[in-house]
Amino acid sequence: MSTGCDDNRQRQLDELVALKAIFGDSAIEQDHDSSEHISFLIHAPLDTAEAHADIQFHLPVTYPSNDPPLFEWICARDVRANPANRVPGFIYPSRQLVLNPAMLNDIETELQRMWKEDMCQDVVIFGWISWLDSYFSEHWPQPLNPIPLPKDKPDLPASDNSVTSHSLSPSNTLAGDSPVAADNVPSIYTGVPLEMKKSVFVAHVARVKSAKDVQLVLDSLMQDKKIAQATHNILAYRVRLDSGSISQDNDDDGETAAGKRLGHLLQLLDIVDIMVVVTRWYGGVHLGPDRFKLINNAARQALESGGFIGN
Repeated sequence: MSTGCDDNRQRQLDELVALKAIFGDSAIEQDHDSSEHISFLIHAPLDTAEAHADIQFHLPVTYPSNDPPLFEWICARDVRANPANRVPGFIYPSRQLVLNPAMLNDIETELQRMWKEDMCQDVVIFGWISWLDSYFSEHWPQPLNPIPLPKDKPDLPASDNSVTSHSLSPSNTLAGDSPVAADNVPSIYTGVPLEMKKSVFVAHVARVKSAKDVQLVLDSLMQDKKIAQATHNILAYRVRLDSGSISQDNDDDGETAAGKRLGHLLQLLDIVDIMVVVTRWYGGVHLGPDRFKLINNAARQALESGGFIGN
């Protein structure tokens, strides 16, 4: 490796140390470090916009001396919709924090300019994130207030939602079958299982109209012991409210950033009134980044085969 590349590598490593000091070790997920490039996912707080953004950065050997870092927008989530802050009896709608093509073009143009002119071709990631915070505060909608649930229809206890037993183990899952048959639960479509190195991924899709429908579907799925005992049950949903705004949320269930990526898939497909749960049974072999592809592929195949989107 040349002297110039050695200097770039040291500056990249110093920048990573600084980013971890600023945002915390848990905010940085480094998934690639070789002689060719460093790659990592950062969970960046956008305090002014009251949101968090997940951004993948790739640092070529020529950064920062000759080229800027490459960034891949993953998704954003509304901090105001944090489940820890929720009170029973309310729906907590998330803003639709999505980059449209015009916004993406504006961002790419400005970030390139910042690296070349403002930063004089120096390390730039913290400066980029600071600028993104300001940009999003102007271009994303303000946080939405909680919406009270109607009080004329009391919640049904879980014991009232009778279900038909249906095994979803890797050996006997049937594509297109639904594991529930309760009157109050939306119909659930189960996709074809995907398998890699003994890990199995199965997606379940349902049409939902409210956060209450989402919970009913989840409760019904969890009554299947094989689903309840799976390694992960990754959730994402999007629901259009009467006001026309979109309520959306996701849950990683221990698979870091998987729920956000699944939610991003629903945004890219531009579908609403849909929830997806991807169940994963861990096979004992680490899959690395491939697990995220399998999660999204299982979801997309179920959405297509179930008729929720076009092929």
